Amino acid sequence: MQQLSNEVYTRKTAVVERIVQFGTGNFLRAFVDWLIHEANLQQQQDLGIVIVQSTSGSTSEVINEQDGLYTLITQGIQNGKQVNYEQVIESVTRSISLQKQYEEYMKLAVSEDLQYVVSNTTEAGIVYEELPFDKQPSTNFVANVTHFLWKRFETFGGDPSKGLIFLPCELIEQNGTTLKNGIVSYANAWNLGQNFIDWVTNANTFCNTLVDRIVPGFPKTQQEELTLKLGYHDKLLVSAEPYYIWVIENEETLHSFPLANDKFEVKLVEDLSYYRERKVKMLNGAHSALTPLAILMHIDTVGQVMEHQTLRPFVQRLLAEEVIPTINGDKEQLITYQQAVLERFENPFIAHYVKSIALNAIAKFKTRNIPSLLAFYKQYETLPKHLTTALAAWIYLYQTPAVFSPQDAPEEIEQISEKPIEAVLRNENLWGTDLTTIPQLEQFVVQAIEAFKEQKTAQFIAELEEEVLGL
Repeated sequence: MQQLSNEVYTRKTAVVERIVQFGTGNFLRAFVDWLIHEANLQQQQDLGIVIVQSTSGSTSEVINEQDGLYTLITQGIQNGKQVNYEQVIESVTRSISLQKQYEEYMKLAVSEDLQYVVSNTTEAGIVYEELPFDKQPSTNFVANVTHFLWKRFETFGGDPSKGLIFLPCELIEQNGTTLKNGIVSYANAWNLGQNFIDWVTNANTFCNTLVDRIVPGFPKTQQEELTLKLGYHDKLLVSAEPYYIWVIENEETLHSFPLANDKFEVKLVEDLSYYRERKVKMLNGAHSALTPLAILMHIDTVGQVMEHQTLRPFVQRLLAEEVIPTINGDKEQLITYQQAVLERFENPFIAHYVKSIALNAIAKFKTRNIPSLLAFYKQYETLPKHLTTALAAWIYLYQTPAVFSPQDAPEEIEQISEKPIEAVLRNENLWGTDLTTIPQLEQFVVQAIEAFKEQKTAQFIAELEEEVLGL
């Protein structure tokens, strides 16, 4: 059986290399590259993507072996129905290894056809670090982009029409602004001149974005079955859920962006803070709240939580009654988003292990759940008991190594382990505020922890649900 390539697959689209992409990983290939492929198919666009691999490894070589082709497997629940299909993605033309093909990288920088730059270099990718100008190529993403733009600036004499639109997908706030600031920092450190800095900031557009799609990656357990079904070998197989959304700030500049229409869940907005709050509080927040209870009840995956007669209603009420009321926005839209979140949690094709969510759990809870807890109390002057139950469960787990071994920074563990509950709740380093100022919270946490110690977690949650329902 042959490997996927132009020899075994006939392309349906013809593309021009208009996008440079930093990152060969599964997420971009199952998200941005797929969306571009769909735009090319549905709207007769000609958007081609050159992928730059800045790290070591052989992914770039495999992409080229397969002529940029790979298969996306979309699996999950959408609008109450199971979805499971395969498609070959054609938007990628080739890949460049930055370490091995730096001259090709510099040639790409002066392409007349380039319009967009996409990246996903992880949360740690958009950082500035002191480096000499002549260190080329660098292991630093921002430094490499600065060299790329400097080459483009010099070649085209600072022509403002040769600027690019940057769409970073790193999961940090203000990702576009942070990238721009890092480039300007290198321009200053390397004495590249005010004219270059002005060109970077005025001729180029750096968009802040928010991406949301679960991409499990290479479907190892289905590989043999899929190979037989597809009729070819594909080393770049990637799976994803049906749900996705891409929110992009800078509506005015991107009015002609090919994905900005009702065919795609791509939102052009003036401010994406609402979408970020919604995702962090609801999707991520529900993950962080259900995980400690699942661990206490010996439940391994998010999918199993959604099948559990006690935990499923717990998650539903936490979202509907304690989180959604704290978010400013159209309540019907938020309820629709809640339904999508629950469908994503139910996905039978994804084994999302709760212990993977438990990594650095306290910092996550502080960011994802504490704002909802505080906002709910401020709004209603009563305790959000579902959120507080999750808080109590995390404290108990961090204080009970025989039950749970925290994967967290030593200082986070030390601030909870063997400390009185009152001291833990009062610690502003942990939660960003003194939680003992909330009436009845400490008493409720102590009560919950006693139930956990007696291995009565399910009973405690069931009684909480009965109380909520007035039974």
